[in-house]
Amino acid sequence: MLLEERLSQISQIIDKEGSATIDFLAQKLEVSKDTIRRDLIKLESRKKLHRVHGGAIPIGKEAEILNYEERSNISTSLKKKIASKIKNLIKDHSTLIFDSSTTVEVAIKQLDNFSISTITNSLTNAILLSKYEMATVQLLPGKLNKNQLFLYGAETVEKLSQYQVDFTILGVFALSNNGLFIHTEEEGLVKRKMIQQGKQVIAIADHTKLNKEGFFKICDLKEIDYLITDEKIEGELMNNLNDNNVKVVTINE
Repeated sequence: MLLEERLSQISQIIDKEGSATIDFLAQKLEVSKDTIRRDLIKLESRKKLHRVHGGAIPIGKEAEILNYEERSNISTSLKKKIASKIKNLIKDHSTLIFDSSTTVEVAIKQLDNFSISTITNSLTNAILLSKYEMATVQLLPGKLNKNQLFLYGAETVEKLSQYQVDFTILGVFALSNNGLFIHTEEEGLVKRKMIQQGKQVIAIADHTKLNKEGFFKICDLKEIDYLITDEKIEGELMNNLNDNNVKVVTINE
């Protein structure tokens, strides 16, 4: 197969599937992984796709990847407005799982007067919750991601399986008609388990995270119960949210 023919096939596969791993492409096209890596670099230089860890996704569908400090400094006032809706959904004396999102961190600040039992894989969330007299805190074990300040790994997932909570509060990296996404498998597996262990799942996302995708799919839309966001959602995405019984809450409601 000629180089340009292979590049064209790679681009078509990724556009059709929404993402593809290096392993999958190598097997599909019967070439080495190193060949695929070089092809992806070439295609990215032509702005045909966006490379992510272990593979690639189409241009325009990827959510921006930022470290903890960068995420913390983005649109704090908007995060507060979105997070304030949490108080209307959470009941006193609830059990909750919090993921490592900075928007979730802002949401936690709305719950200082609640009597709650909490579980988290976020160092910053654990420190914040420790200041609340009526909150108990269980910090999950695992390997530390030094840039994002969360714990992950098989030990984290295994510990999560021992809990069943009233609410899982999840910050959204990317959400589309195809479900919820994250840019790494390591964080995605933890979030997926958090969703499975919550009786109700509340996802929080501003409009910039919607109609976006990442490398690793966490779950389908049907697995979340609420989506809190800042702007009214319309069109196909709203239809799919309704079809999957996801209640959308906006900051103006």
